[in-house]
Amino acid sequence: MEWTVNIEGSKNERIKVKFNPKSEEIVFVGQYKPHNRDWVDFSEEIYSMEIDLPTIQGLLGKTIKTMRERLKAYENISQGFDVIKLIAIKEEE
Repeated sequence: MEWTVNIEGSKNERIKVKFNPKSEEIVFVGQYKPHNRDWVDFSEEIYSMEIDLPTIQGLLGKTIKTMRERLKAYENISQGFDVIKLIAIKEEE
């Protein structure tokens, strides 16, 4: 079973919550959608089946926090490669 939790004020961020009864796990996956691309998993929190509302809220917050930290790194890397257009390596003779 799976649910999508949209984040208010952000069209490019969401959390997928997956419940796997066989493994007795609930997985929270922070996802980001780069411009014109598919959703990418940026964070993941796994919890047992014994869960209550305060724990769900805490895991949602932790998932968002981790995702946004990794998103900052992604944006820095992306900006760096936008600047780099060509690398020439000259072999020493």
